[in-house]
Amino acid sequence: MVVTKIKEAGQTGVNEKKKCGIIMPIAETLGYAQGHWKDVYKILSEAIDKTEFTSQLVSDDDAIGLIHDRIVTNIYNNDIVICDVSSKNPNVMFELGMRLAFDKPTIIIKDEKTDYSFDTGVIEHLQYPSSLRFHDIIEFQTTLIERLNATYERSMTESDYSPFLKSFGRTLKPSSIKPNEITEGSYILDELSKINRELANLKSLTIQSNLRGENYTKKILDLYKVVSPRDSMGLILDKS
Repeated sequence: MVVTKIKEAGQTGVNEKKKCGIIMPIAETLGYAQGHWKDVYKILSEAIDKTEFTSQLVSDDDAIGLIHDRIVTNIYNNDIVICDVSSKNPNVMFELGMRLAFDKPTIIIKDEKTDYSFDTGVIEHLQYPSSLRFHDIIEFQTTLIERLNATYERSMTESDYSPFLKSFGRTLKPSSIKPNEITEGSYILDELSKINRELANLKSLTIQSNLRGENYTKKILDLYKVVSPRDSMGLILDKS
């Protein structure tokens, strides 16, 4: 039976499962069958859904915003993260580096085709077969569920828990961020405010160009064609 977590006082009545972020390759990769990573994601999700966690790619989020901001925020906020370093995808390795810098509970997995990386070799890797053979995958899922629960339990009960930075000495402190959540309306208003400021700057430049002559006007227009073609077209229409 799946265990759910009830929100704290003031938010009672709502069941909320903890988030298990997934960092893994997504695009097709040379040496792997088409759709391989979709199958791997399904395997991971099936295992995670049998725990108190819900699976989520770190690039996924319901909130509006830049994808890079979303990824960093999820990498930091997810209660635990599973990272598949199979094929050593550069984006995956970079995102894993961020998670380890935060020194939060992380499980690294890989297939038998992928060698260990020097920097993360100190962390135990859970291995699965690249063939995704059914019997072997069932065993892998069972082990992953056990590791997932045990790792999170350790992170919550051990005061000095450190999955990575302890390897370099206790003088190192994990990085931290303070993400700000905004509503859809606030995001739109903020973007409109930025546009208004740009228009005000363009108006000021247009006034100056009228005082300095046509050559100056042409230079300003050429500049804004590079920065923002739509805004520069507005200037042309406004001047005609």
